[in-house]
Amino acid sequence: MQISRRDAWVAGALVVMLAALSSCSKAQHAARPAVNNGSGGTAFDLADMVSAVSLGKASPDIDLKFALTERPAVGEPVDIDVALIPGHELDQVYATFSATDGLEVRKGGTMPKVEHPESGAPIPHTVTIVPQRDGIFYISATVLADSAAISVTHSFSIPVIAGAGITAAGAAASPPAARPQ
Repeated sequence: MQISRRDAWVAGALVVMLAALSSCSKAQHAARPAVNNGSGGTAFDLADMVSAVSLGKASPDIDLKFALTERPAVGEPVDIDVALIPGHELDQVYATFSATDGLEVRKGGTMPKVEHPESGAPIPHTVTIVPQRDGIFYISATVLADSAAISVTHSFSIPVIAGAGITAAGAAASPPAARPQ
């Protein structure tokens, strides 16, 4: 049996997602103390967050962590707490969030530009999504970071399991995805 890179990536994303779901509930989120990040915003407790999957080569320039406030249910809005963490001094940084088919980004699709963010200090943001059906979906985050020396774009993926996810019957009914050779 041969395992493709895509299969390994999907399995890794699911492990990250399951860890996020098991460590965070609405009650825990409400009871969690907020931490001021020093720039006027409120940071989330990074200990309750997991790293988003970096698409492409991992970079020390920027990190993206997330936590779901509750398990996503079909048709119900749910917040995803996001922390963008610059790895070095930047002139500005901002991000956009989009969802795959089956999810709607209700609020927070664009993170406002932050000028001269402190290196290592989390920049908090909340994205509100509404699952349209059961399944496993992804939120794509595109982060743009500018400094005097360089301008870079990083892409991240946040896995979301909505409702029952994919049942064994649903997985058997869907055709396998074509694999690149």
